[in-house]
Amino acid sequence: MRTTVWIMLAMLVASCGRSKVHHHAEVRHSLHSGWTFSETGTDVWHPAEVPGTVHTDLMRAGLIPDPYHGTNIDSVQWVGERDWTYRIQFDAPEDLLDREHVLLEFEGLDTYASVSLNAVPLGDTYNMHRTWRFPLQHVLRGQGNLLEIRFRSAMRMGEELLTAYGRSLPADNDQGAVKVAPFVRKAGVHFGWDFAPRLVTSGIWRAVTLRGWDGARIQQVRIAQHASEGMRTLAFHAQLDGALPPDARLRVVMDNEIISEGSHVAPLTAVIPDTGLWWPAGYGEQQLRDLRVELLEGDVIRSTWDGRIGLRDIELRQEPDSFGTSFTFLVNGRPIFALGANVVPPDQFLPRAGDSAWIALVEAMRDSHMNMARVWGGGVYAPDVFFDACDEAGILVWQDLMFANTMVPDDEAFMDNVRQEVEEQVGRLQHRTSLALWCGNNEIDVAWHNWGWQHSWSITPDDSTRMWNAYQGLFEQKLPAWIAALDDRPYIPTSPLSNWGNSEGLRHGDLHYWGVWHGDALFETFQSNVGRFVSEYGFQSYPVWETLAEYASEDDLAEHTQFWRTRQLSYKGDAAIERLAQHYLGPVRDRRDLVEKSQELQALAYAMAIDAHWAERPRCMGTLLWQLNDVWPGASWSIIDHKGRRKPAFHAVREAYGRAR
Repeated sequence: MRTTVWIMLAMLVASCGRSKVHHHAEVRHSLHSGWTFSETGTDVWHPAEVPGTVHTDLMRAGLIPDPYHGTNIDSVQWVGERDWTYRIQFDAPEDLLDREHVLLEFEGLDTYASVSLNAVPLGDTYNMHRTWRFPLQHVLRGQGNLLEIRFRSAMRMGEELLTAYGRSLPADNDQGAVKVAPFVRKAGVHFGWDFAPRLVTSGIWRAVTLRGWDGARIQQVRIAQHASEGMRTLAFHAQLDGALPPDARLRVVMDNEIISEGSHVAPLTAVIPDTGLWWPAGYGEQQLRDLRVELLEGDVIRSTWDGRIGLRDIELRQEPDSFGTSFTFLVNGRPIFALGANVVPPDQFLPRAGDSAWIALVEAMRDSHMNMARVWGGGVYAPDVFFDACDEAGILVWQDLMFANTMVPDDEAFMDNVRQEVEEQVGRLQHRTSLALWCGNNEIDVAWHNWGWQHSWSITPDDSTRMWNAYQGLFEQKLPAWIAALDDRPYIPTSPLSNWGNSEGLRHGDLHYWGVWHGDALFETFQSNVGRFVSEYGFQSYPVWETLAEYASEDDLAEHTQFWRTRQLSYKGDAAIERLAQHYLGPVRDRRDLVEKSQELQALAYAMAIDAHWAERPRCMGTLLWQLNDVWPGASWSIIDHKGRRKPAFHAVREAYGRAR
């Protein structure tokens, strides 16, 4: 009996001792293997891949065909109307159990989900563009944990939000009968576009991580830099998660040399020689400095943050001049002529493309002499690897916030959701050397004033006032204030700032010129429609024939089949291609000839546009073609098709940008 008592006392002492252990470093464990999924309400489970989407999981299970093949796209629309449940059973790693803080982190849940662990609700999610974190200290077990995520249909949730709002909002590129895109914080392109089919996904689309630490950890580091009289001042602000004693400190190490050290409760500064600057491609070298920020308690390093930065200043000059109002990027005080393209997500099923697809896009831009990418607002915020590659390649990034072609609701819940999204993304990307501009939205202002929305959507004067007040409140007041609190980069509320089709639009701000394609104009009109900065223009073509053949049978590729109707999503259709083919190249003989002539025409259009824009410098100081890449194998304005094959236009652009360099 006495032996048993001593054993129990020893176990108690050991347990108390473990609870007081302070570990030196944060631990992280991925939670990606062993997931299963089912349609909510059923009890038939299938293996799931995480990160992933429900569509790709259903494909692997043989329950739906690949929507990209043949004419399958219509047969899978039901997936977005259903609810889905994902679950995993796991044992907690031993090095997590005695940590002061234990956190479950989802870098991306798409989109409406309820998360529970061991039948204890952790919380709900409602934004694809945010990271979601849940503390687990009182829920996590050593063994036999059951994590469950119940996804609700973004379509049905959007319909409920629309009903509660009481008024439809204009949403030109939502292909559904009920327009839910304005109410759902999800990639707009998933609801369909004129180059993308409607595929309303759900699932765990980015990494899942268990994190454990003691005291505090560094969650983000913001960096501001300013040059003056041959020296550069760097300011570092670390955002901490958790609490430390007042005597804890931060230390900044650049290229293995300590450049600043001090209290963790205030930003640190360092003054270094202003040498070895970072430049956009074509203007100089891309020198990057290795950076490490350490959080110390005594002599113990509690947490670290690692990154790379280049020394550079950036400005967007918008000033009255003899032509109108300028729109010119300056890097280190030097005007930069922007040569680039608009970037869309590399797949409708984003995890299927993976990080490698984003890196390949940057490699293609570098190979074609580009120095700027516009990350378009109808997709997603690009992953860190994209910015790593842009930093190294000298590709400036124009970053749209994720709003495109829809008005926005004005309710407080929506605005607060957006605030947290923007604060997270600005904090995540703020230190990036390549990041040049924040832009509030794509084409909403120009659509409101020029596309006849008030008539086509039957908007009353009172509703019109409410919608425009919501627009101004978000894009002209809230967003610039939220961003300025975290970053000193330029911000513009919308793109374009001017409308095509009138002479005044050529004199001010950036321009989307769509006289070619949407306006049925000839390519020669590029020469007489040069804006101050042309941030969109283009002509459509089909993917390379070999790419089409990978997704179609021989019967599909015959003339006038349903396959071709699924590939062409623009309201202009093939008639626009055939008309200009007749003008520039001769009549179209058959379907394959149409595909090849569309590519020849596109190459001619981009070469003529780029030469026209370059010839008008310094009045025009940028040309960003629409678009670099594809989300699926269909007709679009891209110069690289969905399989990564480079169309003739890619080579024409490479030559034209090479001449401009």
